[in-house]
Amino acid sequence: MKSPIVRQNRLASCARFATVALLGVHLIVVARPGQAASMRQQVEADWLRQAEAWAPKAKPTEADAAGAVDGVKHGKYAFHTAQEPNPWWQVDLGEVQPLTRLVVFNRLDYAPGLHNADHLRVLASDDGQQWRIVSENRGRHFGGVSGVPPLDVKLKDGEVTARFVRLQIPSATPVFFHLDEVEIFGPADPAKNLALQRPADQSSVSMWSTSKLPPLKPSEAVAAPVIRHFIERGHRLAVDLEQAGVRIGEFTRVFDEATARLEAATRISTAAAPADSLRDLYFQVRWAMRRLAFRNPRLDFDRLLFVKRFCQETYPDVCLNHMPWVSRPGGDLCILTLAGAEDEPAVRNILQGALGPGHVHGMDLSWDGQRIVFGYAKARSSQPPEGWLDRTQSYRLRRTEDPIHLFEIGVDGRGLRQLTSGEWSDLDPTYAPNGDVVFVSERCGTSLQCNEYDKDETSCNLYVMRPDGSGIRRLSANKDGDYLPHTLDDGTIGYTRWEYHERSWAFIQSLWTLRPDGTQADAIFKQHFVNPWALEDVRSIPGTRNQKLVCVAAGHHTLAAGPVVVVTPGLGINEPRGMSIVTPGVLPPEGGMDGVPAAEGGVRDQGGYYMHPWPLSEKTFLAAYTYGTGKTGVASEVDPSGYALYLIDVFGTKELLHRDPAISCFTPIPLRARLRPPVLPDLTVSAARYATCVVSTVSYGCDGIAPERIRWLRLAEPIGWPYDNERGGQRYGEDHRYGGPGAERKNLVSWTPIRILGDVPVEKDGSVKFRVPADTAVYFQLLDEDRMELRRMRSFISFQPGEQRACTGCHESRNVAPVPAELTTSLAMTRSAVDPEPPPWGDRPVSFLRDIQPILDRHCVSCHCGLKPAGGLDFFGGLTSHDAEVSGYGYNRAYETILEKGLVAMSGVRAQDASITPPLAYGSTKSKLAQAALRGRRAGRYNITDAEWRTLAAWIDANAPYHDRFVNKRAGRPAYDLAGDKTLLKNLAAVHERRCASCHRTAEVTRLDWIDFREPARSLFLTAPLAKDSGGRGKCSRITYQNSTDPDYRAARDLVEAAVRRAWENPRRDMVSLERRGGKQQAAVSENERRVPVRE
Repeated sequence: MKSPIVRQNRLASCARFATVALLGVHLIVVARPGQAASMRQQVEADWLRQAEAWAPKAKPTEADAAGAVDGVKHGKYAFHTAQEPNPWWQVDLGEVQPLTRLVVFNRLDYAPGLHNADHLRVLASDDGQQWRIVSENRGRHFGGVSGVPPLDVKLKDGEVTARFVRLQIPSATPVFFHLDEVEIFGPADPAKNLALQRPADQSSVSMWSTSKLPPLKPSEAVAAPVIRHFIERGHRLAVDLEQAGVRIGEFTRVFDEATARLEAATRISTAAAPADSLRDLYFQVRWAMRRLAFRNPRLDFDRLLFVKRFCQETYPDVCLNHMPWVSRPGGDLCILTLAGAEDEPAVRNILQGALGPGHVHGMDLSWDGQRIVFGYAKARSSQPPEGWLDRTQSYRLRRTEDPIHLFEIGVDGRGLRQLTSGEWSDLDPTYAPNGDVVFVSERCGTSLQCNEYDKDETSCNLYVMRPDGSGIRRLSANKDGDYLPHTLDDGTIGYTRWEYHERSWAFIQSLWTLRPDGTQADAIFKQHFVNPWALEDVRSIPGTRNQKLVCVAAGHHTLAAGPVVVVTPGLGINEPRGMSIVTPGVLPPEGGMDGVPAAEGGVRDQGGYYMHPWPLSEKTFLAAYTYGTGKTGVASEVDPSGYALYLIDVFGTKELLHRDPAISCFTPIPLRARLRPPVLPDLTVSAARYATCVVSTVSYGCDGIAPERIRWLRLAEPIGWPYDNERGGQRYGEDHRYGGPGAERKNLVSWTPIRILGDVPVEKDGSVKFRVPADTAVYFQLLDEDRMELRRMRSFISFQPGEQRACTGCHESRNVAPVPAELTTSLAMTRSAVDPEPPPWGDRPVSFLRDIQPILDRHCVSCHCGLKPAGGLDFFGGLTSHDAEVSGYGYNRAYETILEKGLVAMSGVRAQDASITPPLAYGSTKSKLAQAALRGRRAGRYNITDAEWRTLAAWIDANAPYHDRFVNKRAGRPAYDLAGDKTLLKNLAAVHERRCASCHRTAEVTRLDWIDFREPARSLFLTAPLAKDSGGRGKCSRITYQNSTDPDYRAARDLVEAAVRRAWENPRRDMVSLERRGGKQQAAVSENERRVPVRE
């Protein structure tokens, strides 16, 4: 029985087209001018583009380097090498000729790389082998199309002749090389750019490299190997479909006849067969393969639901696709009625303007195939808002543009209703098995903990609501973001989870699942390996009992676009071989690609990108695909109108189903009823404030750690960066803002404030049972008897109210989850769940200035401060500053000493690492500061109390954060940064120049980090030169100030006291948490700092 999609071939005699016949196959030759191409013309044109995958390819370095000589100057990068020593780019001018001038346009769109080429060297060569230096830019910054002018190198007439010109950054330290455009001129025609469109090359490629070369002409693409490939693939597809009951005789005869014709054509002459005859033969084979593919019993539908919208053009990023203005307004929910392999399909719009200008942002079809739930971003007009491509405008746009809301409508276009409203965007909905709707939302009110200071961007979590839009409830508590949820065949929700917690910003976009009530959240694949950087848009493959999933392998700074991948989690959660690549000719837009090609070979592409795969079986899929724009400076997967709908399979089938040349097409879903997954019972208790967790064996997975050594389990919360529509995104720190000395320390050190919820004692058998606050992101640490870290979880998880959760130990896989007998026999199960014991400072996030500096003041500073601190370790508490614009980014002297001297073992925020953390990798057990304190305590040298020791060790094991709160970028009044007050420094220096210059350089004793902001009179440059009998320390060999009435002493002290008063009246964020000595609490929290809210 034929599937409904198959129709008898009806080749209408239509006057619009001229046709020729070849072996019974009609080939469209041309359409009348002004008329849209027919389906047949589109299909054949697409086949010619597919044939380009066999064409000879330029070297990747040459393809990327061509961007600098394409004549396009826009301030973005035209080529991009890897980070390497001495990177270079060069151009071949074709012949040796005189040169008079070079103009080099710098890349302007990435602040950290603006100065990479400040020492640019220009070399010339006649043969590309022997090079000579003709110019060196010795540290002078140059710009490009705007602002600072480009580098303009003048060469004397007749002095420089060359065929090859190379630009190089001389650097022993690895560095990226990226420019906008290079122009070269000679004396014959001073206005002619000799480098334009000439062959170029470069030393390497990077994850940001793309081909800038034009595509081949269609007539150049088809060759005998292409035809042989599809004949072979056609036979393999036929064998597979014959097993499914499809009669294949008519197709195999075509493939056999084509094989004979191809062999005959290539035997006629040693030269290649004529291009036209090969192209005709190629079409014959492809038409036969297309008809065969359309006989697949899996195509048991004749209508497709899909979305028309312009592809996202701004913020192509895993965590930024939810902004309402990222796509141009336009498009609709659409139904495609298929008409077989050859005839024209019909398209019907569903919304037809009912919601006004805007675009659809995610949708799903109900289980009975009658209703559609979708996100819609309303727009003010048919044009995008002003500034929509400028990410610095997101704060303004969020306050002026409507957020995305969820709607529902019947497939017949009736019953349109709005489900969500409010100030936050709700999008990407999926029907849960019970009819509820799970969706992505900004309602969590958190900001991305990355990107530059001038960006205001939200993150999203998962939420659920009843079918009528009521009862909205949060399902996940992820400070970094959960995206693209889809209901899987086992009734759970699959989604992509981004983690940014003490690990790589790029590598951890993994596949997770949770139940529709939010319980049992867990990683299922790619939690601890690098490539691809992201797996997104996961769906169950029917007929596999949820053992196989389809998704897209993508990058981090990219759309959910890349190769189509089949994942088998059962092979191992961290096993790259569990990825079978259906489209091995496509790579992710960023990062690498592990896994193995599909055993049957897969689709052979030459680049391009797939999105939104819909599995019909583990071998056959629907998907959206673009060949890519190839535009310089634009992410290659960003193609506003280039995505079309395709049928693909593992045998190499790639058949166009529908293309709209004016707008992209996405999210193909067969329009039919589907098997409803099982409805999982709700395991939450709405009135509960806690979840209960049981660990049967905490030592499981901790190789090298004796089980009896583990005495405590700690719970800690990484706190997300806040976002609200008044203040925008608040900041904790920057990863690349500061570029001066010690940048690796003075930029971001910890991602977030840390709240330690408390410690739980471990039973003698290694079990533990405890309560966890619901809807709170937590991570765990194993501690020894001294409360020192043995192992750290560099991830986090959240629990639902009343959830009961059990695990075996560290990094269990599901096949070693505890069985009931194991739980019931553990000691912890014989006792009630315990509440974690909070740290000495309570439930507040840890603050270095409030919680750690007093310990150093009591036990260390007497020796470790001043001009010659003991051991070169300065633990004084004076404030430091390294950012003139953001005072809240400063630290203090003790903290900078700890970082500079490596006194604590931290998990670096820049560590590009996806691996499982081994025991004893970081923390107090590996830290010099903690070990010295512990030895001194045990030896009686330091009178450190139990509370002080617990505080010090816990702070280190929280990854040694400095700040306990965030910076409000839009404060009414900027905080006063005492440590950055240049006027104060100048006035103090004038005093010291008069009184101290005979023994000291003025700069060495005029230090603002010597100011004691709690007791100004105890500032080091006031006490050291003051006589002891007047309350000073008398450190100077000759007493400078006999008493406190000395006019210069009084002048310096007045300056300090005035500055300190100002600092307390308008404190920067590290001071906000403090009490002034004497117990006087600050009257109010500064408007420019926001305290982390404390949970009950």
